[in-house]
Amino acid sequence: MKKSPAHLLIRLLSALILTICVAQSGTAMAEGPRSLKEAMFGKKGKDAKSSSTPAVAHFTSEDGESFVLDQSGKSVFVRFDGDDEVWLLTPTQGPKGDVIYKNDVGEPVLKSTRWGGMILFSDDRPTGDPVAVTGKAESFTPGKMSPGLLFQSLVRASRRVSLAVGRNFRFDAPDVTPGADYLYADAADVTAQALVRVSQQNRGRKILEPIHSVEFVEGRPPSATVQNGVLVMKLDTSRGTWGGRVSSKRIFNVVLASYTIGGR
Repeated sequence: MKKSPAHLLIRLLSALILTICVAQSGTAMAEGPRSLKEAMFGKKGKDAKSSSTPAVAHFTSEDGESFVLDQSGKSVFVRFDGDDEVWLLTPTQGPKGDVIYKNDVGEPVLKSTRWGGMILFSDDRPTGDPVAVTGKAESFTPGKMSPGLLFQSLVRASRRVSLAVGRNFRFDAPDVTPGADYLYADAADVTAQALVRVSQQNRGRKILEPIHSVEFVEGRPPSATVQNGVLVMKLDTSRGTWGGRVSSKRIFNVVLASYTIGGR
């Protein structure tokens, strides 16, 4: 049967629309997500309403590990259940459009795929463990802190490490930036946690023997170094409470490296 001009025109337009849709779909897939939030929650237009999945959410992995992911600000933070430490995550572009979020020692912690799934990496599951949202959570906010409370935090941290190493181990913050008391207190707690972990390693007390104190100073970027028997913790107040100090894992690695470099 001979096709009418109108019928041929409709078929031509349908084919053109299908071609455009396939091309747009292929481009989107090739680009992949530009951020963890985009991969997990999808893109939103300027006038679109917020996603039903909260920016601060609680997640649980198939292996039973759970954590809170806070994407409410410019930086991404994670805190695992049962652990007080908040970790800063840095995005890196992975293969096939994936976004990999790493801690400050370069280890992958989370991966969001271009398909919208998310994977948690851990020491027990280095190849990754799928996670799912289990509910809304509260954003990470600094607690109330004053110079007096900061002093108490330093004393507690000093006592904790002193008990672990069997000798006096001083924590000092000689010049605290006004308004940054919580950053210093949090850094003291994270530092104590790292040093106690070192003390629990094989020959841990021997490793810590060359270090007699911790000193917190302001500087950029945040870092941890061992200088003449002092673990110097540089804090960057411009990066906020949790972005302004290094993680316990980085401190742990720095202390171990200082002992190895010293030829002991």
